[in-house]
This record gives sequence, C-alpha cells and structure tokens, in this order.
Amino acid sequence: MRNLLSAGLVRLARCKALWLSCAVATGYEVFAVLSRCQRVVEETTYSHNLDGGFFRFAGVIGLVSALVCAFLIGPEHGDGTMRNKMIIGHSRRDIYLSNLILSTLASLMTCLAAVLPGLVLGLPLLGGFEMGTARATLMILGICTLSMAYAALFTLVTMLISGRTVSLTAAMVLALALLAAGAYLNGRLSAPPTIQGYDLSVNGQLVAAKPSPNPAYIPEGLMRSALQFLYDFLPGGQTGQYVTTEVARPVLLMVYDVVIFVAATTAGLVLFRRKDLK
Repeated sequence: MRNLLSAGLVRLARCKALWLSCAVATGYEVFAVLSRCQRVVEETTYSHNLDGGFFRFAGVIGLVSALVCAFLIGPEHGDGTMRNKMIIGHSRRDIYLSNLILSTLASLMTCLAAVLPGLVLGLPLLGGFEMGTARATLMILGICTLSMAYAALFTLVTMLISGRTVSLTAAMVLALALLAAGAYLNGRLSAPPTIQGYDLSVNGQLVAAKPSPNPAYIPEGLMRSALQFLYDFLPGGQTGQYVTTEVARPVLLMVYDVVIFVAATTAGLVLFRRKDLK
C-alpha cells in the first residue's frame, strides 16, 4: 500500500485535471465573493457579511471531483497499469483503496483551493460571518465531508468502468444527475401551500385575488418526510443546501456523507474484486 500511495502521489502531482479543478474552484470562489461585494455596495438590502457568497463553491465540487477521478484513474485501465500492479503482487483491495485515498485527497485539495482565497479575500472586504464562526466552520467541514462522499462515488464509477472517456462521461452524468435530483427535491419541498392569484379590475389593473390551494404542495406526512430524507441524504441535495446556506442540520448531513463513503467503498471493493482486468 505504501508503494502504491507513493507512486500515486507523484501521479496526482502531475495530474493536470487536479490543478485545473483547483483553478476552477478558486476562480469560482473569487467571483462569488467579488459579486457579493458589488451587491453590498450597490444594494442597501444586502448586509455586510460573508455568508451570501462564500459557500457557493460547493456547487462545483461534485463536477470537478468527477473530472479529477476520471483523469486520475481512467488511464490506468487503458494502459494496463492495474493489471501490472496485480502481477507484481499488489492486491485488488490495496489498489482500490489507494486510488480512493488519492481521489479523496484531490477533492479535499479542491475544497482548500476555494476556502483559502475566499477567506483571504472575503474577510477584509466583507467582514466575518453573520452566522458565527462556529457554524461557518461546521459548514466548511460539511462541504469537505461532502467532497469525500463525491470522491467515493466517482472512485466506484471510474474503477469499474474501463476507459477514460467512458468513465469520465459516466462520472459527469452521475454528478449532473445528483445535482438535478437535488434541484427537483428542493422545488418540491419549497412549494408553498397556496398560490396567490390576480384578477383584472374594471379599470384594467391587476388586483390580488383570494389565494388558491397549490396542487404541487406536499403536506406534512410520509411523502414529505421521505423527500426531506432524500434531500438531506443525496449529495446533490446537500450541495444545494450548502450553496444557499439553508442547512438546518449540518451534523446530520456529515453523518450521511460518512454513510455514503462507507457504502460506496464497500460496494466498490466487492465489485472490483470480481472485475475482469484485461
């Protein structure tokens, strides 16, 4: 395992996709913070704090993690590196876990590439966090555990699918599907119980009418509880919550991330053991 990690760290340092992902995360975070600064200056309704712009980098973590995993692990299928590792005595378990560690490290580096510039730029310009330092720290740790869950899922995909192009496509599709699922669940859960209607008065002006029931509203019950669980559990739902800072239970989300990480790793180890390495 030590030799695999040593060689893997060298490969990780040379991975252009990793440095591109870090650059994207940094650029996205700087843009978000500067946009927040501009809105604070131009619109008096925006309070002078870092909350509204800092956590938006969570929105790109899944996509860049998929990119890095595909370019880091995908080529090992095509050039026979995995088969050669087994020939010289490395077990499939060690091969899988070493790549998982590298993918996780890459995801955490991407988070760090966004957090540090965001703090360095945002704190002098916008001040501290209105939510408090303790909660902001908890949110940052939550995004880090979310990135680990993404890394475990994309490691599972790229270790089981041969070919960099195919594995990249599969990983990106999975990332987009998770984000789409999170957006859909958010839309269902945030639907109001009533819809405000408007009528046209005799003088041609719109006047508020009596609110009507919203057919898209999901009342309290089993269905709403199930959708709320999925919204909290799925990485795409967590991503939306961190971006909007509407995280009611950050510790619970981190627990879910650990569950996803363990489940994806366990499934990956079992399936990779049965994979035919050509």
